[in-house]
Amino acid sequence: MPNDRSTGRFSDGRGRAVTALGRHARRFVLASVALLAVACSQLQLGYNNADTVIAYALDSYLDLDDEQERLARERIDALHRWHRGTQLAGYAQLLNEAQKKVAGPVTAADVLEFNAGIRRGLAAIGEQAAPDLAALALTLQPAQVDRLADKLARDSSKARRELVRFAGRESLEQRFDSYVERAEEWFGRLTPAQRETIRTSLAQRPEAEEAWMAEREQRQRELVAVLARIRAEQPPAATATAWLRQYFAELAEPRDPQRRAKLSIYREENAALVAALLNSADAAQRLALAKKLRGYAGDFDALAAKGLGNGGG
Repeated sequence: MPNDRSTGRFSDGRGRAVTALGRHARRFVLASVALLAVACSQLQLGYNNADTVIAYALDSYLDLDDEQERLARERIDALHRWHRGTQLAGYAQLLNEAQKKVAGPVTAADVLEFNAGIRRGLAAIGEQAAPDLAALALTLQPAQVDRLADKLARDSSKARRELVRFAGRESLEQRFDSYVERAEEWFGRLTPAQRETIRTSLAQRPEAEEAWMAEREQRQRELVAVLARIRAEQPPAATATAWLRQYFAELAEPRDPQRRAKLSIYREENAALVAALLNSADAAQRLALAKKLRGYAGDFDALAAKGLGNGGG
């Protein structure tokens, strides 16, 4: 089901949109990242290997030593087991509820409710993972924090070069093509009228890409800052955990009123576009959408059942 930019502009059902938000800042905590990023036929394989994927990404950004890698793998394994045993059924329920709603008229409020469900799932992961990341953060060396900051800055620099490259009219065409591609993964071929709906909506929001880039960079700076503070001050584990939980909570709802207001406006504008597309869908498009949602929900149920059959591991 389509989604807002806070978790990506258009989710593909496994939450490819989710990875857009956490691609860098939450590599460690999103134990479902593989599950949320692969094609349907690879869903279970990807999820079952999520712990390996995240451990690799974490090492890439922090250059872990042997003891840190052991700690990280131990905590990631536990987080993965928790996630399989407690979260997947909720994902399936969210998708089943969405399937019922897309059968009839859909409002922007319905889309916002779905997006809020995704954010609640991410918040639960952050809440659960905060003690694990705190334990790792307390072992970091200055060079490792510097490495993280440098790699995140280079990632942002590359993204900004792309943003400048496609400035102005070309930026609209790029955003339009990207949105259409994601929409057609859900609906199949869009009609000319639906494509025009997308183009018009995106043209009315020319600052969206720059706004998201600024938000992304702010989140990255905040992540580096909290990890650096934990490393430097070496607080009790409970205090470090509280700092990280606050960081994760603000990913969904920033404390700063201006940031929060901008995020709310974007979500509402995008929800209106998604609702318009859903309400303009013909019978074949609705059937395709329902089939995808049903299939994804079934995948989540199967993964959850497998975890129960293995004692949650």
